[in-house]
Amino acid sequence: MADQEEDYSSLPLPDRATHKIWKVRLAAYEEMAKQFATSPSENDPCFRPFLSDPTIYKKIVTDSNVAAQEMGITSLVACLQYGGPNACQRLRGTVVTPLAEKGLVSMRAGTKQKTIDALLYFIELDTPDPVVEELIPILSNKLPKLVAGTTMALREIVKSFGTKTVSPKSMVKALPKLFAHSDKNVRAEATSLTVELYKWMGDALKTVLLPDLKAVQQKELEEAFENVKGKAPQQERFLLSQQQAASQGNGLGGGVVEQEEAEDEIDPMDLAEAVDISGKIPADFYDRMGSVKWKDRKEAVDDLFKVVSVQKIADADFSELMRCLAKCIAKDANVAVVTVAANCIEAVAKGLRGGYARYKATVFPSLLERLKEKKLSVSEALAAALDAVFQSTTFSDVLEDILEFMKHKNPQVKQETTMFLVRCLRTVKIIPKAGEIKQMCDACTALLADTSKPVRSAAADAMGTIMKMIGERAMTPYIDGLDDIRKGMIKESFETATVRAKPEKAAPPAAVAPKAAAAARSGSGAPRPRTSGTGLKRSTGTPPTASGRVSAAVEPAAVPPTTSHSRLAPPGARTSRIGTGSTGVARKRTDDHPSSPRMAGTSGTPPRGASSRGLTGVSLSASTSSSSSHSGLSAAEKAELAELRRAKEEWASTAGSLKQQIESLQADNLKLSQTIEELQLNNKQLIEDHTRDILAVKAKETQLARARSEVDNARAQIGKLQSDLDSAKNAAGAMQSSAVSRADEIVDRDLNDGIRNVSPVTRTKSENLLPEEEKENGFAASAAPRSASIYVSRSSSRAGSFSPISSSTSDTGLGTGNAGSVESWRRAAEVTSQLKARIEAMKARQIRR
Repeated sequence: MADQEEDYSSLPLPDRATHKIWKVRLAAYEEMAKQFATSPSENDPCFRPFLSDPTIYKKIVTDSNVAAQEMGITSLVACLQYGGPNACQRLRGTVVTPLAEKGLVSMRAGTKQKTIDALLYFIELDTPDPVVEELIPILSNKLPKLVAGTTMALREIVKSFGTKTVSPKSMVKALPKLFAHSDKNVRAEATSLTVELYKWMGDALKTVLLPDLKAVQQKELEEAFENVKGKAPQQERFLLSQQQAASQGNGLGGGVVEQEEAEDEIDPMDLAEAVDISGKIPADFYDRMGSVKWKDRKEAVDDLFKVVSVQKIADADFSELMRCLAKCIAKDANVAVVTVAANCIEAVAKGLRGGYARYKATVFPSLLERLKEKKLSVSEALAAALDAVFQSTTFSDVLEDILEFMKHKNPQVKQETTMFLVRCLRTVKIIPKAGEIKQMCDACTALLADTSKPVRSAAADAMGTIMKMIGERAMTPYIDGLDDIRKGMIKESFETATVRAKPEKAAPPAAVAPKAAAAARSGSGAPRPRTSGTGLKRSTGTPPTASGRVSAAVEPAAVPPTTSHSRLAPPGARTSRIGTGSTGVARKRTDDHPSSPRMAGTSGTPPRGASSRGLTGVSLSASTSSSSSHSGLSAAEKAELAELRRAKEEWASTAGSLKQQIESLQADNLKLSQTIEELQLNNKQLIEDHTRDILAVKAKETQLARARSEVDNARAQIGKLQSDLDSAKNAAGAMQSSAVSRADEIVDRDLNDGIRNVSPVTRTKSENLLPEEEKENGFAASAAPRSASIYVSRSSSRAGSFSPISSSTSDTGLGTGNAGSVESWRRAAEVTSQLKARIEAMKARQIRR
């Protein structure tokens, strides 16, 4: 066994690191970690075999033996810690993915922790994006244990470096899928990662993430967010580039590092994917918006709102769409349509953000003008649209329009415009210019005397907000002339107002290195201020005695160290190195230049190469020659020189004023160009509207002419039908009269025929009776019935069915007397009615013919 162990130790270290016996590999890993830790620099030969062949470390981190794997990952941490950025860049692309897949699922806690340490070193030594890009695809792995471990590693990355250094976009995009995972451990780790992200991102994370989660998960996250709300996180580890920048800042600033907290919050827009909506706008949208029916226009804007309701919109040309919506807001009489149109403008402005600034001139006046609506839902929609448009542009761009509409004749417009100004002042991040503040204060002072109380209250809120921005002392000139009541209103608003604007910070003056100050004091008896990191301010007084020596003393402290770290300290010790002062750096640079003089009085001759050191040596030598030349001038020459200097100053001031005038003219030219462009757009829109109106009028005229033609045709048809009806009536009357006459003729003929057909025997018998016989036989009493019988016979003959009623009646009358007479009249009435019915039937037949 001793011989075998001796043989193994004689093998090269890379061969032992990949040996088939795990104990040999374990020993090799331990030796590798020791060599890396004791290496004198990053370029030591012990790193070379493993950096030239990164697959060796790929095999090491995926070792099948858990003990050897832990030691192998430990050696990787040492390689990165002491190998520096070179080791990181060579190993990262090959090692990160297998390291995460094998190390994060290990049962050994030490292996997991070493894996996370290695991932943090991969980030610290270069940039975090490549590492995060390697870890995000692992979240889609089918193994829940690996997904949970990767989520934990991402949480540690965010906790150590923060979202200012590590972009959270890809993590936030993957969170909904993690919350929908079937494994509870994955969901628990996703919750921990989300809470850590919330510490850095704030409510921006809620805006992007919560809508995609279940209601129960949203409630749990809200409770977790409340527990950490208000706790400002601190970055625990820094990138190597950040460490070097801080180190250089310490050397130049005398050992003080000022870390400014980032004020800009993370924008949810940066986490969302842009959506192209230009092709999703309905094809008939503009036709429906031109409809005279308000329901058609309402349906059109509702469909548009569904399209534009996305978080981020891809940039495209929406000029025609904005003109259509602006026209709708300005002219549409239906408030429901106006409300949805304002919502559409708000959604597009929020989706485009800065890209919406070019449409501001199109929609802004229409929105402000429509503020006259008193209905709450409409005013709220318009206010939200105005706020969204303001977020896409600057305060100076909207101020002119605001001041113009603050003079509007409608009190509602003045009130809402002033309230919009207050909202702008409370959200703007930079204090407006003095001229802009004066314009606003003058406009608000005028509104404080308005007859409408809401307008006066809004003006007081605006003045109080301005006072909160610039302070009570700066606001004094604007409120001195006001009465106590108005001052009290402004003061009350000032106490409750909240603003975000801060004055622009001036650049801090450059500090003077301690050795430079000592050299300057020893050379001239007083410290000389520095104008930059490497130059000195020119002096017009007593010339320095040793200009070269001062330059030599200043230069080492001014030039930052160029050597990189030969060895990285552990994570805990690295952050403490940032606070070190510049004394050590200055001493090192002085030791690197042994020829540089350390005291001002060593020699009066400047060192070699002093003339090539920029402004330091040149400035002092120029000052010496200038002073010596001035000492030989006469009084007249000095006066002339002073006159020339004054002329030079006047020229400089004139040049400055001319430059300001040129800039002002350029600004006016730009504004005029924008105005011309806006007028051209408005002219084009007016031409299009005029053309559309002309076409509409022509269409209406065509419809009217067609309707008139149809009316004339209808009237002609009615006249024709009326004439036909009159002709039919006349024909029916003539036919009726002819039928009656014909019926009379037929009756007369039949009557005559019936009379002729009466039995001659009966006629003779009746004629031969004597009056006495007639009286006995009842002929005298039957005179009337006889007449009736004759009438009945005639009527029957007219009906076409003659019967010998007369003879029978007469016979009966002769026998029955008065009773027969009554019966005869009854039968006569019946026959008459039958005759009339037959006559009417004949008339009907004649009409049908």
